[in-house]
Amino acid sequence: MLPSEAPFASHWWGTDLESAGLMEDRPDVGTYGRYDFDRLPPLPFELKGDFRWLTELPVQPHCIGQAEGTKSHQVLAKALDGLKASAFRQPGLALPDSFLAFFENPAFRQRIRSNTDCFLDLAGEMVPSPVGDGFLIRFMADSQGCLYWYLYLTADGKDHAVVASPDYYDVGRNLSDQDEEDGMSPPDPDEIVYCAESFEAFLCRFWLENEIWFADYEGTPMPAVGQEYINRYRTK
Repeated sequence: MLPSEAPFASHWWGTDLESAGLMEDRPDVGTYGRYDFDRLPPLPFELKGDFRWLTELPVQPHCIGQAEGTKSHQVLAKALDGLKASAFRQPGLALPDSFLAFFENPAFRQRIRSNTDCFLDLAGEMVPSPVGDGFLIRFMADSQGCLYWYLYLTADGKDHAVVASPDYYDVGRNLSDQDEEDGMSPPDPDEIVYCAESFEAFLCRFWLENEIWFADYEGTPMPAVGQEYINRYRTK
């Protein structure tokens, strides 16, 4: 889904890349910054939904497939079964092939890490999106609940995007009355922002920017395409 086709404002919630030489575009403004989406450079891979760029990467000792240091393969598998059932109840709706491929292959998620300890937090059921005509599927969370990432699936299942929000959407938790009873502020639909044209594109950019951060701050190897990405940012 292109940004112009999405019913959300467009921003990129991400880590800073200040020490990589992108102080003007990606300054350190806290744990996350909400950066200009239009300034993001194109990804240095051809994305076909098969995660080919991911298959040759090393397995990480701590990855987004772990929650609080505990392997969560069984938890994710159970959530995926529930999600498939939830989609099946919607006539003609199917989950994106790339989304299923990623969550059905533990080797994929073992190769992506996060400098803020984000972890896969797959919802077992879709919820109606408060914006647009479609559904939200939570798939990743910040370790301290600062941000959540969702697959936005159109009502007919023909297109999708990735969106992010500081609010938690789940069955029974996206209703204002319920949130008020819990003493929590109701979620603000205007805070949902478009951040990637596809599920694979989001994970690719998330992986690459985190690896650039690790290379700059911790001295780990820079990805082969890391400097190319930085250069593309400077000339965007």
